[in-house]
Amino acid sequence: MKSNASKYLALAITLLLVASVAWFITRPRWPRPNPDLSGMVQARVPFPIVFTSRSSDASLRAAADEGEQFSYPGQSLWQASEGRLRMLLPGGQVSELTWGKKLPDGSTLIDVMSPSISPDGRKIIFAGRKAAADAGHFRLYEINVDGEGLRQLTGGPDDAGCTQVPPMRYAEHGTEMLSDDERQKVDYDDVDPTYAPGGHIVFASSRTPDLGRDHARRSTTLWIMNEDGSDKKPLSANRNNDRWPWIADNGYIVFSLWSRNREVVSADQRSIVPISTVESSATLPTDQWLGAHIEPNGDYFGSVLKTREPVWRARRLENNNFAFMTPTEDGTLTVVQAKAGTIANSPSSLAADSKLPASSDSPVIAGPTQDQAGHALQLATPSMGPGHKILLAGNVASDAGEWNPDRFGIYMADDNWDRGNSAEAMKLTQLFDDPHLVDAEPVAVMPRPIHYNYQTLEVDQGMATVAMVNGETHVGPTARVNNSAIFLENNRDAPGQTAANGDAPIFSAPPRDLIEKIHIYASHRDRFDVAETPRVPGGFELVLEVPINQDGFEFRIPPGSPTVLAGIDPKGQIASWQGRGLNEDGEMPRFFAFAGDHYSGARPGFTHFCTGCHTGHSGTPTLRKPPR
Repeated sequence: MKSNASKYLALAITLLLVASVAWFITRPRWPRPNPDLSGMVQARVPFPIVFTSRSSDASLRAAADEGEQFSYPGQSLWQASEGRLRMLLPGGQVSELTWGKKLPDGSTLIDVMSPSISPDGRKIIFAGRKAAADAGHFRLYEINVDGEGLRQLTGGPDDAGCTQVPPMRYAEHGTEMLSDDERQKVDYDDVDPTYAPGGHIVFASSRTPDLGRDHARRSTTLWIMNEDGSDKKPLSANRNNDRWPWIADNGYIVFSLWSRNREVVSADQRSIVPISTVESSATLPTDQWLGAHIEPNGDYFGSVLKTREPVWRARRLENNNFAFMTPTEDGTLTVVQAKAGTIANSPSSLAADSKLPASSDSPVIAGPTQDQAGHALQLATPSMGPGHKILLAGNVASDAGEWNPDRFGIYMADDNWDRGNSAEAMKLTQLFDDPHLVDAEPVAVMPRPIHYNYQTLEVDQGMATVAMVNGETHVGPTARVNNSAIFLENNRDAPGQTAANGDAPIFSAPPRDLIEKIHIYASHRDRFDVAETPRVPGGFELVLEVPINQDGFEFRIPPGSPTVLAGIDPKGQIASWQGRGLNEDGEMPRFFAFAGDHYSGARPGFTHFCTGCHTGHSGTPTLRKPPR
């Protein structure tokens, strides 16, 4: 009998084929090609591909650029001096979609990044940047696949911009203070947009001002809005960077989350503290990119891929694996595939003196590191192509092994990497290369049905009275948070979960009745509204204590600051227990009930649900369900 995942995949592929045929019959015209680019085409393709050509490799970098930048126009993020949105056509031509094309207000775009195709295959959404006298931050734009209808979606006169006053405070020259309204309307970037179910758009943005703990990088979080740009709402609460959201076929948002939480279990195991305030700790701080998912209504926040490799720009393929780019030890990039739900890492809950067992499975499949001629090869920005293809950005080193950063071009390969990881076996083929620009972020222009019944779960503003640990009482909007089964071992069947040394899970649930209550800590965001101090670092404090009720808990919390949760045992310590799998030293690892691999957020009137007490996180049952 086929599994639900196999049935779901077969149905998804069938619907995709039906939609593709219907779309091809009624498809729009392709945009007019630019004959000057035809000589850069290396091979023809059976379907059009949208991609970016930029003067730097900014599209291949995950973290935001470092710097506080208190003067106008604020800190720039992922910028290139030139960026063009292009389309590779099946006839072997290439079209310029944005370069030199005027917007309705007469302005033009000088830089672009992060294109995405609408589910019906008829529109392209992307981040774009205007030249001076514009402030030059990224805003979201849309264009039809025929090259017509270019329009701006965010950053208009009615866009409120940042939720709070951002870092930028001074005019470009001198010490003149800018107004709060101007600061909020200028100093942010909207990037990585993707179409979401129910006429929505999800994107990453620095609209929630914060520079994070122990560094100065603008945080980016996920946002959702209507397709016309109205009704913007936050979806995530990272103090570092959330990047590259993508909508899975079942409607869930898959994205890259920079887990750089600086909080740890204290040495006496009685509290969670910033690592900068202690000399030793029972756990280590995190610094890892993982693949996460969340529903468009803000519910069911969990993990998709927790590999030892950083997960950058994960995209699902027709073979049911996820492909993502990841940095190697020598600083180059490669692309790997991994099974959905893979769990091989969970740094915040692992004791500092423990090691995880090796896995009996090999859920990560490496891509090629050399081309057919034996030259060193970099691969980046993967996405799905129809017919079990994978689209990539690629760069081949010279005979002397030297890299030219401008020589990233667009490539295509088969997605069946199980038969061998050589470029020849994967039929790696270069499609296009502009020798003067970095070509990357290819996306197939095709329809892609998404099955999701968008439900906001928003009933009201959640007005409630909440007693805080510090003695204060909050009266006003709240969010509801609940957990139904903290002792559930729901990762038992996840890829990479079984230890190689013995038939035992790498991550195990806490023993029943070990956890007596839950502590909720707030990691407050930085503030930039104090006249005497440009940046007031956000503090960290215990805000709520919640008792365990049978196997779960429920509480209401004021919205605002990102939070982390910890389970407390009857002795008043952070609950800890031994796993069952054996590591290379023949020892069982020790885990803590500390969900510190990420920050959680809460929206007024919404319900936020989680399952289990961390160790490996809550799993990915949502990605294995058949469509609703």
